[in-house]
Amino acid sequence: MYAGVDKYGGAVVGEGQPADATAAPTGLSLEDTLETAAAEETVVVDVPYSYYEDEDDESSLVTGTSQVLLAAQLNPSAGGLMWVEQESAQAVYKNVVAMSQMTSMLRDRDRNACYERAIQRAIARFSARHGRAPIVLDIGAGTGLLSLFAARHGAEHVYACEMFEPMAEIAQHVTAANHPGKITVYALRSTDLVVAAEAQCDASEAHLPRRADMLVSELFDSILLGEAVIPVVRHALAHLLVPDAVVLPERATVFAQVVQNEQIYRMNSLAGQFLDEQQQVRLARNDSAWSCTGARPALPLHVRALEATNTELTQPTPVLSFDFTKPIAPPTSGPAVQETVVSAVADGQVHGVVMWWHVHFDDDNSVVYSTQPGVQNWQDHWVQVVFPLTERLAVRKADALVLRAHHDDLRIWFDVEARAAETGVSSPEHSIGTLAKKSRTSAAAPSEKEPCTCGLHLVSNAERIAMLADTERTRAFSNAIAKAVAHLKVQRQQATAAGDDTATELVCLDVSDGSLCALLAAAHGVAHVTSVESKDVSARIYGQILAGNAAARDAEVLCCGCKGLLPAHLRGERRADLLVAEPFYYSMQNLPLWQALNFWLRRSALADTLAPDALVVPARARVCAQAVRFEHLHECFGAVGDVSGFDHAYFDQFQDACYARSFPFPAYMYPHAAASDVLTLGAWSFEDVAHSVASDFATELQAGEPAPNAVVVWVEYTLDRDGEHVVATGPRATHSKQLVRFLPPAVSADSNGDSDSDGSATPPRRLQSRFHFDALEGTVDVEFELL
Repeated sequence: MYAGVDKYGGAVVGEGQPADATAAPTGLSLEDTLETAAAEETVVVDVPYSYYEDEDDESSLVTGTSQVLLAAQLNPSAGGLMWVEQESAQAVYKNVVAMSQMTSMLRDRDRNACYERAIQRAIARFSARHGRAPIVLDIGAGTGLLSLFAARHGAEHVYACEMFEPMAEIAQHVTAANHPGKITVYALRSTDLVVAAEAQCDASEAHLPRRADMLVSELFDSILLGEAVIPVVRHALAHLLVPDAVVLPERATVFAQVVQNEQIYRMNSLAGQFLDEQQQVRLARNDSAWSCTGARPALPLHVRALEATNTELTQPTPVLSFDFTKPIAPPTSGPAVQETVVSAVADGQVHGVVMWWHVHFDDDNSVVYSTQPGVQNWQDHWVQVVFPLTERLAVRKADALVLRAHHDDLRIWFDVEARAAETGVSSPEHSIGTLAKKSRTSAAAPSEKEPCTCGLHLVSNAERIAMLADTERTRAFSNAIAKAVAHLKVQRQQATAAGDDTATELVCLDVSDGSLCALLAAAHGVAHVTSVESKDVSARIYGQILAGNAAARDAEVLCCGCKGLLPAHLRGERRADLLVAEPFYYSMQNLPLWQALNFWLRRSALADTLAPDALVVPARARVCAQAVRFEHLHECFGAVGDVSGFDHAYFDQFQDACYARSFPFPAYMYPHAAASDVLTLGAWSFEDVAHSVASDFATELQAGEPAPNAVVVWVEYTLDRDGEHVVATGPRATHSKQLVRFLPPAVSADSNGDSDSDGSATPPRRLQSRFHFDALEGTVDVEFELL
């Protein structure tokens, strides 16, 4: 998580993704990386080099690889992304650390208390049993907090490893500041550690003098297994630990609950949904695709954000358990499967399964941490996971259901089916209400769903699927495009009546990824439609979708950029009368402001490809901002100071960057209150070519109210000239992220010299807002400051 690889972006692509317990290269090829990287990510690329130390001596050839860090920037001349080499790797990694969820983890008091209590008790028991202190191994050390707990409570020595090198450096400084000489930190994967007694190398190259007596680790993500806890612990038990080693945590239990929730269902399915009922237009290439049951996404969400539309169809039920004190053998014939019979507690349709887990630190369950909603203090690094199911199984109260949980070393997933009627006397192990289960492998039960038949799940994540499934959003675009087409047709009729023989059928160009607007334009009678896609696979899929709809069979999809696109390349071979976009771009999905500006830059690059009287949908954009007070989200970033009595000053020096960066978050998922009206940072018309936009203004905040701790930024699109149809990506949108800029804790002394850093009521204050889009450079800067 702290390497930037969290659920909302900011990843360092190619850096330390734990796909397996074995070591992997830290960089990816340039071609592979840039094809899939998102705009908010920093790309790490291995670049080979070679040179002769002595040009006259061929044997002096030196070869190797070096890492190059690239960051995205909008291309001002053509739109799209261009990747710029970063001069300071240290600055890049400092931002990554600041944007990670490490602060959230360090501020999770319940988590810290569970680990400290468990480590204290385990070391005391070990020392009493063996008459000596244990050697402790800490895998995935982070800042070294677990190592510090072990050192505080009597470990002989702690050996820690952290594969993310900048974080390992932080751990080295933090542990040295608190327990010098007691903890050794290696910037390595645990699979690269060498035990001296078993080394096939010089003892000086070993990392542990002997096998460790105790393992402490925090290798869990929201889905429990995604950070490779099973293969990592399996390797440690085999190669790094004594046979009777203590392992903390000891066990984990996965709980699941079947729910009805249309929002969850539409995160994974467009089945049976028309984009336009009258025209029978559908986002599908054939009948099979129209009934596609989708992929198998695992979506980390704060489930309480969905409570208003949730119907619980079953009670929470334990479905899987893992014992980390023993090697968990990899399944030999496919993923493992566990079946549990559960009873429906309400009528409804099965739309999904909600999962959370308990981690047990000891035999008697006296120390347990749970990600069940509301059980522990609020935090954002471990949340519940939703698994959309798209079969729409109808159930009645008291129906018996088979809840089937599958897992391999890294994944967990679910399916649900009605329990088949049985004849004869029921076996006790199948009786509803018991927790008896059946274990089997994929050979005995289906573990994988039918493959995606619509193609959309190959190019669209759950957020995008939900966006496409939003009928109100689609209707707004459809009505705006129909209005533009009608206006243009009237113009053509008037020109023809006036004797203008050049008036011809309309030409439309769609320059947004996912050719939704192209399909809608064709459905509303535009004869010549061309759509431009940035990804080859998306171009192929949407080309098939357009061909699968009778109204759009003559439309064409191109995979190209906008620069150099000429009227001759378009259907109709003349200038476009209508330019459309959502705007949506795969690589910028988490950056709503970039998507809007990218469309504007693309429109400008196409100035000579548009007719003089061309219409543009959307017509205008407005950058909106609102100061807010989050209940908890702001606590997940910034300096931590003292953590469980340990000084984290070295870690804190990396945290200032979190106030200078915007984070993509779905704001609806995080309780907050407005602290200002909606502000306009900037606005422009897409009918104009791109030009610089700037604003700098102060807003009075309500007197006597606590200071805001963040500002939320989004884009509002006015689709038509008259402002009749509007689509916003604001905090109420459940399928869009907004940009969140956190504000430093306010420190303004009152008459008694007290500050308001605790969020208490304060005198009136102002919010200074600055916005600047430089059209020549393609850069955008947003700043906020409490005055």
